[in-house]
Amino acid sequence: MCLNLEKYNENNIEKSVLMEKYYKPDFSIIFNKIKGIRTPVKNDLLITLSADGQWHSETRILRKVKAQKHLGGQFGAVTLATMMESFNNLLKSNYVEKQFINGEMNYKIADNYVGLTRAAYNKHQFSIE
Repeated sequence: MCLNLEKYNENNIEKSVLMEKYYKPDFSIIFNKIKGIRTPVKNDLLITLSADGQWHSETRILRKVKAQKHLGGQFGAVTLATMMESFNNLLKSNYVEKQFINGEMNYKIADNYVGLTRAAYNKHQFSIE
């Protein structure tokens, strides 16, 4: 398979070329699934994780969620791990990454999906007339 490099010129802003280069059909499916999440605590988790695209410690996430008082203090490490796994089951198997750093579980949204998640929560937030 040979790509026509002239077709992918950096200055080419033709819609069909841009769509072919950047459009990923499963991204629109994931976008709509994110928009469909109606659980406040899950929305808070995704907004927290997508804020900077960095690793977030389990302790920091738990503090943030408990401060929101959605669950009345009934939110711990097991519930957090279950919700993070549910994102991978619902959205995409590699959507939330997890890693032990300094003896503590850390989570982050995969780099491919940070911008998509931000767009899902920012779309229609401001109306331009």
